[in-house]
Amino acid sequence: MKANFVVSAHSEAWVPDANALLVADPYIVHVLEKTNRLDQFESVRVVPPRRASRDAFQRDHEFVSRKLRKYNQIMVRRLDQVHQTKYGEKFWNKALALALLRHVSLCYDLFQVCELNLDLEQHMFRVLDPLSYMIPRDFDDHRRMFQSTDLGQEQLFSVYCHCFHAGNFTTWEETAYHVDSSQESTTTGTTALWRRIGLKTVARRLARMRQPVLGVMNAYFSADNMDRLFLRSKGRIQNIPLPNVSLSNTELQWDKREELTREEADFDRFDQFVFSALNAGMPYMFVENFGQVYDKLNTHFENYHKLRWIVCEGWIGHTLSSLALAVLGLKNVRHIYNEHNYLAHPFVGNNLKYIMPLIDEFHSLGWKDESNPKIVPGASLFQWVEGAGVEKQHDLMFISSVPNTRSPEINSSYGESGDRVVPGYLDMNRRFFAALKETTLSTIMYRAYPARYTKQALVWDQDYVLREYLEKVKAVDDSTTPARLLMQQSRLVIINYLSTSYLEALQANVPTVFLWNQQAYFLEDRYADFFDALIRVKICHTDPVTAAVFVEEIKNDPESWWTCAEVQQARREFLGTNMGNLDNQMKHLYSRSKQVAENN
Repeated sequence: MKANFVVSAHSEAWVPDANALLVADPYIVHVLEKTNRLDQFESVRVVPPRRASRDAFQRDHEFVSRKLRKYNQIMVRRLDQVHQTKYGEKFWNKALALALLRHVSLCYDLFQVCELNLDLEQHMFRVLDPLSYMIPRDFDDHRRMFQSTDLGQEQLFSVYCHCFHAGNFTTWEETAYHVDSSQESTTTGTTALWRRIGLKTVARRLARMRQPVLGVMNAYFSADNMDRLFLRSKGRIQNIPLPNVSLSNTELQWDKREELTREEADFDRFDQFVFSALNAGMPYMFVENFGQVYDKLNTHFENYHKLRWIVCEGWIGHTLSSLALAVLGLKNVRHIYNEHNYLAHPFVGNNLKYIMPLIDEFHSLGWKDESNPKIVPGASLFQWVEGAGVEKQHDLMFISSVPNTRSPEINSSYGESGDRVVPGYLDMNRRFFAALKETTLSTIMYRAYPARYTKQALVWDQDYVLREYLEKVKAVDDSTTPARLLMQQSRLVIINYLSTSYLEALQANVPTVFLWNQQAYFLEDRYADFFDALIRVKICHTDPVTAAVFVEEIKNDPESWWTCAEVQQARREFLGTNMGNLDNQMKHLYSRSKQVAENN
């Protein structure tokens, strides 16, 4: 009997009564195991991971990059055609930001699974009826659909089958589904300091008197830092809010969608699939509602006629911000990208090469690269440290990441996302906990990723995988309490991923051990020694068992290890190389505003 070829854990899409499965993602087996359904099938096999080595990872990354260059040129031309505009390459590339890269990457993973494994003689399958396709509101919605929902994966599979296997399947229908897409700005206001020092009225008058020349939009600056910029610049640096944009319920304009996604003479199978998936996958914001959104943004920014620079940090993950920056670009406003709060540049496949052509200045967290004149060694104005005098409440704090089912890019800084790396990430955690004594486990406060960030995502249930160990820990926390506060409440912090948390811990100068999965986070050759100094002093560990052994050695007195000269020197050198001085970043931004004021 043929096996049911399965691309998601949405079992309503499977062939009824199938007793053998070939599954495209190990996550599906994880769901079957967790729900006690594995025994319902005589056979469940998982397709081999596509990127099992660094060379394979590099190969796929370069393939997607080549395709993206081709697709960008096509989409720029077609977007101007369907909207009868002449905004050109700079505008549309900025408006799309990394959205097209992520669409191509997510399509590529599904495409390769099908191309290498789907066999009509051996497999049966059902596909989603096109009448049940989801149309995203914007590219944030698009990413959530195709990265973080089973139905998004079923939609891609349906498109693939309609492209290449028409007439060889039956369809199934799904009730209309929509992923909520909030357009709220994440910018910080400038009122906290005014209230504290009684200058609210003065500051408001100043804001009315002064048109900002440098704006801060959708950036994760602390309120105190934003206030300092505002007051020092005498109102020339201000927070710029995004307008509220609600997309009207507009009838789909299939003629425009057909024009945007039509096939060209030189298209290969992958090209056909990518553009076919965009037919329903292109957001309303770029087709039916584009004129409405553009007019709203254009009118909004007419109120800021002296604006010459805009600092925006969150734009690559926020469609309205990207489109706003494109509109501002037409008004000759230049963009400073204040680097988001993790170090991505050392990792193979990082997205800086896509970002750099889209911006005017890149203010790094502090690291330098003399080969790129756009890079200004800066610093983050994020609140990295909670403050002095935090009382210790926990002996050991374990800070965990979230194992996403899919990665939005072929980018090894996503070191705990995707079918290639999640099993290894979970195994690393299991091996670490298994090597600890039960008395040690009983002292651990386990910080799971906050539930509000994972409840709508498609993630592996890490708590289920680690249940035999988590039953023995002191407590499990998945609240919205800032992790930086929990770290400072702890005598020793253990972190299992390489994003914001280990930088927060190092800057707070809290005794810290972090795990580096070298089979997931591939370093570029020129950064091969990036973590070497931290490895030598045992802050960074590449083996979870030796990390656990070390925790056992120092758990009773982590402060003695942490405060020794060698450890502190390695910590300071790492931060000195990669993390800049906050006051210098303030000066960068202030000098930009002063230059504009002097030139006017």
